[in-house]
Order: sequence, then structure tokens, then C-alpha cells
Amino acid sequence: MAQSVLYAFMAALFFSFLFNVPKRSVLVTATIAGIGYMVFSIFQGYTGADFTGYFVGTFVMALLSEVAARMMKLATTTFITIAVIPLVPGLGLFETMQFVVLNEYTAAIQTGTHAMLAAGAIAMAIAVNTLIMKFLLNMTGKIK
Repeated sequence: MAQSVLYAFMAALFFSFLFNVPKRSVLVTATIAGIGYMVFSIFQGYTGADFTGYFVGTFVMALLSEVAARMMKLATTTFITIAVIPLVPGLGLFETMQFVVLNEYTAAIQTGTHAMLAAGAIAMAIAVNTLIMKFLLNMTGKIK
């Protein structure tokens, strides 16, 4: 697991340079990605539920991104866009297209459904976190 977390950290670090984020947020973004991927790995390993891992890992990333954005006075998307990249089910989408090309439609439907549900869990976690943060900030009077 430590090796996977390191790979997630490094992927986010290099994507930060690729997307040209502010230099002061590069290490923070990579750290958020590493922590989120560790949470994802723990939930996936111990519960065996992939989608719960995707949801909780992304939720932790989004929460940490909100906190970092407030502390560093940057947009939340600066952090979450890069941090979530290690969780994106790119291999599942690739395998889906590969199965379609090979006329293995049953396998394509299985892998495609899994990949789309994982992407949906990621999107749902970001949306739920944003909703909760907006509600809490509205309650404290920070947003009018």
C-alpha cells in the first residue's frame, strides 16, 4: 500500500507541474492526493467495496482541498482537480473500449459499468462535499 500511495503522490506532483498550478500549492496538492489514495486503499482493502473506497477517498480529498483552499487563499479546484487524478478509473475505460473493439460485449459491459460507477462515486463525493461546505459556510455567515 505504501508504494501505491507514493505513486499517487508522485502522479499528482507531476500533474501539478503539467497543469501549471501555483508553485506554493504543488506539495499540498500531492499530499492531498496521497492521503486520499491511502483512504481509498484502506476502504477497498478492508471492506472489499470498491465504490465505498472511491467515495470516501474522494470525499477526504475534497474536504482537504476545501481546507487547503481556505488556508492558502486559492480556488478549491486548484487542489481537487489534480488530487483526484490517481483515483480516476482510466484503465477500466481503456479496457472497456478494448473489449468493444475485440467484440467481447459482455466483458465490455461489465468493465464499463464498473468504471462508470466509480466515476459516478467520485463525482458524487465531490458534489456532496461541496454541498456540505457551502451549507456550513452559509451557516457561519462567511457566504452571503
